[in-house]
Amino acid sequence: MVDMVVSLAQRGFTGKIHAVSRHGLIPRSHRPTDPYPPFLTLETAPQTTRGLLRQIRAEVKTAESQGHDWRAVLNALRPISQGLWHCLPIAERARFLRHLKAYWEVLRHRLADEIASILDEAVESGQLTYHGGRIETAEVKNGCVEVTIRQRGTGNLLNLTVDRIINCTGASNDYRTITDPLVVHLRQRGLIRPHPLGCGIETADNGAILRPDGTASDTLYSLGNPRKGDLWETTAIPELRLQAAELARDLLRSLKERISLPTAYSIAFRPAAPIFRQLFDRESSTYTYLIADSGTGEAILIDPVLEQVDRDRQILWQLGLTLGYTMETHVHADHITGAHRLRELTNCSILVPENAEVSDIDGYVRDGDLWIVAGQQLKAIATPGHTDSHIAYLIDEKRLLTGDALLIRGCGRTDFQNGSPEVLYKTVTEKLFTLPDDTLVYPCHDYLGRTVSSIGEEKRWNPRFAGRNREDFVELMNNLNLPYPKKMTAALSANARGGKVVFVMDYQI
Repeated sequence: MVDMVVSLAQRGFTGKIHAVSRHGLIPRSHRPTDPYPPFLTLETAPQTTRGLLRQIRAEVKTAESQGHDWRAVLNALRPISQGLWHCLPIAERARFLRHLKAYWEVLRHRLADEIASILDEAVESGQLTYHGGRIETAEVKNGCVEVTIRQRGTGNLLNLTVDRIINCTGASNDYRTITDPLVVHLRQRGLIRPHPLGCGIETADNGAILRPDGTASDTLYSLGNPRKGDLWETTAIPELRLQAAELARDLLRSLKERISLPTAYSIAFRPAAPIFRQLFDRESSTYTYLIADSGTGEAILIDPVLEQVDRDRQILWQLGLTLGYTMETHVHADHITGAHRLRELTNCSILVPENAEVSDIDGYVRDGDLWIVAGQQLKAIATPGHTDSHIAYLIDEKRLLTGDALLIRGCGRTDFQNGSPEVLYKTVTEKLFTLPDDTLVYPCHDYLGRTVSSIGEEKRWNPRFAGRNREDFVELMNNLNLPYPKKMTAALSANARGGKVVFVMDYQI
């Protein structure tokens, strides 16, 4: 509507203009505002539309009492608006669209001052009138159109005679009903999945279009308006730029994966900005590790946990990262990996240790493989013994992600998954303990709240190795008589398919 009124004004049109919308809301203009501090986080934000509305209204009242403009409060939401939308259940998103969408559009998407002044002058001169309501009838008579509007609030009928009716609602974004031949063909071919809210199509985090079965296409991607149901705020230039940049990186990476590469290769495009995070799953006492480059947005997750997928996605989103790979130290028996679910949601690739009996994956990690992430060298080291296909990851010769091969003051058991105490002793003493003493040890599990140790500490204080020769260690491990993990059957079954769960159960460890 705004574009049409401005276009008519620029063409010198002086006739009467009636702007009809269901709510009759008047577009708001921009004003210079001081930055307003963040007042909502994704962790603390209400999970209902009503709760969010109440909190934002309360914040506006507080801000105005301190001399701030309401616009500054809404501006403060922009960095997390997509995250807030993502955190809302589908029913709450539908409630927002039904009750609040029109208000959000005029308050959040405001007009430039020069555009707003054209509309204001038209209203003040009487040329432009806003009406709230619905068009009941429209009939052509004597070269004009007689229109009946049922007015919002009163239900009274308003009769108007006009020369033209111009539809300013824009193109339909409901891909369930769009009759454009291309969209119809995509639906018929099963290449798109229209969003259940009638807002575009469903996509993976990188814009890959989802098929009706939920799998992500590796050839069809989307940006902007078609992703509205998934992201909501997705049509402004900053959001479009970010989506385009992230998709370009993904496409570049996919091209690299389709050609023969040397063992060591770089995924850094700009000056390195390394990220390292240790994340914890309380139920299984499992550590997941995030290694990333904040400059390029490339990220790797090592040993993700199914129950923590939402946490991991939120961290990736908050840090502006795109998940490229999930990697495992071994096939776990005490929890289900989050790799399969993360691949469904982000289109990442799943890598597991060489010789691991796992299906539905994208590749293997082999002894000596190298990755470069934000200038950090990630080296794979074969560490069998706990299982027969186990990998540790050495980061920049400083941090060692040991999996279950070496724990803080302990080590993984050796009585299933083709484990061997003889092999584990050799792995730890002849491989890991030959690293510099100041190499930091980050295990896959710890049950006492410890987070990090060092090679020097473990050589001196680890009771399973300190002062023990090979025979002593083998005797100790063979007589531990530990109970099997409670969820071992379910975990091994799912992890043999890359974490794909075919039934639901309680994963308490």
